[in-house]
Amino acid sequence: MEQFEVVMIGNTRVGKTSMLAALSNELNEYNAGKVQLEPTTHEFMVLNEQWNEMEEKVESQAPFTTLSEELDGTLNVVEHKFDFKVDGSKEATVLFTDTRGGMTGNLDEELIERVNNAFGVYCVVDASVLMECPASKNDRINCPKTIKRLLGEVYNDGDGRQPRFVAFVLTKCEKYMASKKGQTELANAFHEKYDNIVKMLDKVECAPNVYVVAIQTMTCVSFFKLNDSTGLPEFRVLPKKEFKTKDCAYPLVILLKELINAIEEARRGIFAGPIIDWLLKLLRIRKNLKAYLSEVDSKIEIPDLYEEL
Repeated sequence: MEQFEVVMIGNTRVGKTSMLAALSNELNEYNAGKVQLEPTTHEFMVLNEQWNEMEEKVESQAPFTTLSEELDGTLNVVEHKFDFKVDGSKEATVLFTDTRGGMTGNLDEELIERVNNAFGVYCVVDASVLMECPASKNDRINCPKTIKRLLGEVYNDGDGRQPRFVAFVLTKCEKYMASKKGQTELANAFHEKYDNIVKMLDKVECAPNVYVVAIQTMTCVSFFKLNDSTGLPEFRVLPKKEFKTKDCAYPLVILLKELINAIEEARRGIFAGPIIDWLLKLLRIRKNLKAYLSEVDSKIEIPDLYEEL
């Protein structure tokens, strides 16, 4: 049974672990349908524990992270394993790999190897830093130049191993997603800093599918101001708001869609050869950076391919 690894990349405290914890809240809804991601052992419990810890941290307005250098300088990755099922039948194993932020910021060799062999990559971007901080601070915290080098090494090393998709996930975006104007400003800021990465990915051999989504891991948390001493964003918890997520299903839908398509293509293995591969690439449904943020709701959906699996 094939295993598909999905690697989280992004610097310390941009929201990687928070995103995974928030995604755990979306699994129940999707696991009630035909396509399911079921935990193999205790992974779902761990993610739910992290979600509960997030709630506690949000109430106290303390930063939440599980893999920062301050907490554990020796722990590089945490793996969460799930069975991918269609109509109750196991089709594959999915491994979410949550990485310590310093691995991305320092271009760690272990991370490069992980990404090189991954099925997909979630690149997490702190939207509040992107929008509120000077360019130099964004370069240090969201480290787009380092991420470009990392993906460049993976996709241009010529070994034929590379992720099928790259999804840029913008977190801490509550303020900017609240209005059409804010969404446009966020999209423009992302364009300015990350278009060079997307253009690079579009030119490589066997280019990956590229997605851009904005999610709110906690709808009751909003950007407040820049800290006068550190220059970093500070947040406040809005009163009388329930702890809930918004749009966190999008990364799951991307993954499920890619898994379905990958298994489909594997089962069409009789179609071999470079010409057929080229035709399949042309025909493959792709969503790249032409559709941004405000359009994502209508653009990303699980395709009706269950009967063909």
